[in-house]
This record gives sequence, structure tokens and C-alpha cells, in this order.
Amino acid sequence: MIKITFLEKDDKVVKIEASGHALFAEKGKDIVCSAVSAILVGGCNALTNHQNYQIIIESGKLVIDTKDNLNENDEIVMRTILIQLMTIEESYKSYISISKKM
Repeated sequence: MIKITFLEKDDKVVKIEASGHALFAEKGKDIVCSAVSAILVGGCNALTNHQNYQIIIESGKLVIDTKDNLNENDEIVMRTILIQLMTIEESYKSYISISKKM
């Protein structure tokens, strides 16, 4: 299962952590892993101020952690990443779980 946790501060998504594998299908045919990976990596690429983030990308793990205040574009990107992941979770609850970090 892919586990996603996110942290909000002042109504802004400031951290997203993803770990695990969906195991929906064999490697190379897993549409859930593919979708999650595309959203996360594409989202990282859409951030405009990369120096403002600690980004960790490893096999089965991705972390986007804000070091400072978000600019307007990056705030929208972070929220969009989360909404897209929640959309996948609606259809594939057995393979992806999203929770808010306190």
C-alpha cells in the first residue's frame, strides 16, 4: 500500500510524504503506482522555488518539505498534488491511504 501523509500550516499544504508500493499489479503494469509517481514527480517539477524545499526521491519514497513560506504558485501546486492523490484514493482505497499529519 502507498501511504501518503501531509501537513498543513495556516491552511497551506507544507509537507507531503509518500512511501510504499501499491502492489495493484506486477512491476511495470501497476497503474496506481504509475499515477501516484507521475503526480508527485510532476508536482515537484512544477514548483518554482526549488531552493525552498527539501525534496527526497528514492525507490518507494518521496518527500516534499517546505523550508520557508510558500509563494502563490507553489501553494497551488502543493494543494493540487494533494487533491489529485485524493482522487486516486477514492477509486483505489485498498492501494493508497492518505492521512493528515498532526
